[in-house]
Amino acid sequence: MLNIIICEDDSYYREKFENIIKAEIVDLKLNLKTDLSTNNPTDVINHIISKIGNSFIYFLDVELKADINGIELAKIIRKYDSRGYIIFVTSHTELSNLTFKYKVQALDYISKFDTNNFKNSISECLLEAYNDYKNNYLEEKGFIEIDLGNRIIKFSYDEILFFETTTVDHKLRLHTKAGHFEFYGKIKDLEVKLPAYFSKTYRSYLVNTNNIKSINKHTNTISMINDETCYASKKFIKGLKKNV
Repeated sequence: MLNIIICEDDSYYREKFENIIKAEIVDLKLNLKTDLSTNNPTDVINHIISKIGNSFIYFLDVELKADINGIELAKIIRKYDSRGYIIFVTSHTELSNLTFKYKVQALDYISKFDTNNFKNSISECLLEAYNDYKNNYLEEKGFIEIDLGNRIIKFSYDEILFFETTTVDHKLRLHTKAGHFEFYGKIKDLEVKLPAYFSKTYRSYLVNTNNIKSINKHTNTISMINDETCYASKKFIKGLKKNV
C-alpha cells in the first residue's frame, strides 16, 4: 500500500502540508494516508527501514535544519525505497539542480512562495504518484488491493484461490490460502484488474486457475490446492487444459 511521509522543519508549513494532503485525498478519492509527519530526517530513515518493501510519497523540505538536508535525505531514501515518489518543497528553487547531482529522481519541485499554485502542485503530485503506483507497480509485483471496509489489504495473486458472489447485492467473498474475506464489489470489475489466468468458471465465480488442484467433470466442481471447492460450467471445464 502506498502512503505519505512529510519531513518539514517549519511547523507552519508542515501543518499546511498535512491539511492540504488530507483534503486532497478526500476530494480525489485516493486510497492514501499520511504515515509519518516529522521535522527529523532520522525519523524518516527509521520508518522506511522498519517498512522495507513498502513505497511512499515523500514531501521533503530541502533546507532541513538538521545534520542532513532534504536532498541528502532523499539519497538515503533511494537506498531503501527505489520506487518511492519524492517531491521537494523549498523556498530556494535555484537548488533544484542539486537533485540531478545527487541522482535522486525527484517527481517535482514545489516552491513554498508560489501561493497561487502551491495547493494545485501538491494535488497533481499526489494524483500522478497514486496513478503510477496503481497502474504499474501493483500489477508488476502481482498484487491487488481490496477495500474490506475498515481496512485495505494488499493480496498477492498467488495467495488468492477464488472470488464468489454472496446473497447480499454487490458483496463478494474472497477465498485465500489464509482464509475468507468479504467486501463490496463486482466480479466484472475484478476481471479487468486481474491477470488472464483468473477465469470466470461460472457466473458467480472468478478462479485463480494456477491454484486449481483437480476437476470433477461429473459434478462440475473444481477443487483448489487447499481442497476448497467451487462450481464450473461444462464449457469452462471442457476448455481448460488440465487433467482431472
